[in-house]
Amino acid sequence: MKTFKRSLAVLTAGIMGAGLFGTSVYAKDNGLSQQNIYFSTQTINQSKAAIDLARINKRELIVKTKKTRKFNPASHGLASVTEPDILKEEGIQVFAVPAQRDYETVLAKVQKDTAVDYAEPNYLAQKTAVSGDPNDRLYSRQWALKKIHWTKNLANPAAGQKPVIVAVLDTGVDADHPDLKGKVLKGKDFVNHFKTADDTVGHGTEVSGIIAATVDNKRGISGINNNVRILPVRVGGKVSFPSSSIVAGLHYAIDHGAKVINMSFGGGEPSQAQYDAILEAVSKGITLVAASGNEHPVYGVNYPAAYPQVISVGATRYNDVIAPFSSRGPQLDLTAPGTEIMTTKRNGTYGSKDVSGTSFSAPMVSGVASLLLSKNPSLKPQQIEYMLEKSAFTPDRYKNSAGLSDLYGYGRVEAAKALQVKMPSTAGDAADKPSKAKLVSPGKSYTDRFNLPFDGDMFKFKLSKEKNVRIEVSAVKGIDPVIAVNRMDKNGRLTYEKIQDRNGVGKGEVWSAKLKSGTSYITVYEANNHWSTKSYTMKLK
Repeated sequence: MKTFKRSLAVLTAGIMGAGLFGTSVYAKDNGLSQQNIYFSTQTINQSKAAIDLARINKRELIVKTKKTRKFNPASHGLASVTEPDILKEEGIQVFAVPAQRDYETVLAKVQKDTAVDYAEPNYLAQKTAVSGDPNDRLYSRQWALKKIHWTKNLANPAAGQKPVIVAVLDTGVDADHPDLKGKVLKGKDFVNHFKTADDTVGHGTEVSGIIAATVDNKRGISGINNNVRILPVRVGGKVSFPSSSIVAGLHYAIDHGAKVINMSFGGGEPSQAQYDAILEAVSKGITLVAASGNEHPVYGVNYPAAYPQVISVGATRYNDVIAPFSSRGPQLDLTAPGTEIMTTKRNGTYGSKDVSGTSFSAPMVSGVASLLLSKNPSLKPQQIEYMLEKSAFTPDRYKNSAGLSDLYGYGRVEAAKALQVKMPSTAGDAADKPSKAKLVSPGKSYTDRFNLPFDGDMFKFKLSKEKNVRIEVSAVKGIDPVIAVNRMDKNGRLTYEKIQDRNGVGKGEVWSAKLKSGTSYITVYEANNHWSTKSYTMKLK
């Protein structure tokens, strides 16, 4: 069960939005997108707290308009803001609320405008850093690579393999760094709108070196994957990252061939615009990785890491103990080394000073994900996530019978073992599409399990007349089951009747109501896209 407590998005390198939406429908046989829509409508709207203007970029709003209606910003007293063309292509506009107008009042009115799909604050995000061996000169100081059992043999691809494009949404990248030379694509700057995504801060260069520094060049450090190209997407500066820049950066990465997107930033409020872009990325086969945040014990897992489709990564120390600052919670998926990480810095330098935080754990996972894609380019995001999690290492002190925890996720990433994981059998698994939904009958029980991340099980039943129905889903350790009940409209689209996620992790769910005659659909999925080797039981009464 998701919890949302704050509104500032923060980069995970340091210690450093919410609209109102109508009923959602999804296209016939759209499969996994059901749970995506359920998350957006039920979860993003939970944020009702008063808005802190200090956490909003220049009193701005992000507005998604309807294609069938014309939006008149002047009627709300809004001032236009220049936004990237890539946002306009998505129907997204950015406006500023004048200082003499009450921000929350204007936001509420815009949200009710019939020409608007959604409107939300343009929240700010910030960095999440706390401040045969290869012959690379500083490899001996890269304790993290040894900890995850990385070797240079893993980093060097077989002949003919195309480089994997990893988009680094960050402060830019120093493309002239000797250890990154030839590995950095042109990219885009959504902050100052310069022609290249140069790094004036250093954070993005540090993140990129962990993933892509050249191996065996007798200088500097070893990156995790030699067979990678970094797509630098500058979405923030020294202090903060506007949500509008993040959204533009996500769409840019999608449009420019990224197979992995690394996001070493985060914050407290979910954003519909961000989430829409994340759903599009996943639908295009892109794996998304984000830092969990550095704000324990004050706050839990940050966004975008807390979105179910994003692999959230916490930080560990050299002894595999969770870093004290590492944000944690039921949304956590993995951990990776994240303290005193030796990496590339601006102006051709190296260092580990101030290179601590989940900002530097996330690229460890992104790097290993790119290794998996180097070996098998056809892997899907849910398969990559499963391989990373199934092979992860958990110290005895963090082990439990569930196989995952709020503190450590599925474990600390293991590079070599991840490449050896085989997919679980899905024989007998309920499909996630209406046309293939498993037919069930009242009075009977059915067993299934969440075999992989993104696994949703769809059942259908028919009523000859209006009737009271009760649906029970049993508890599974470490799993947060969600019940969604739908009906098909006359256009062949499913509309949701109810979403039930009341009890949280490790507990079952029960839903009952009077349903009309005809065919109804039940989808059972996991709130955080987690998987389990243990089965649940679904009873229809």
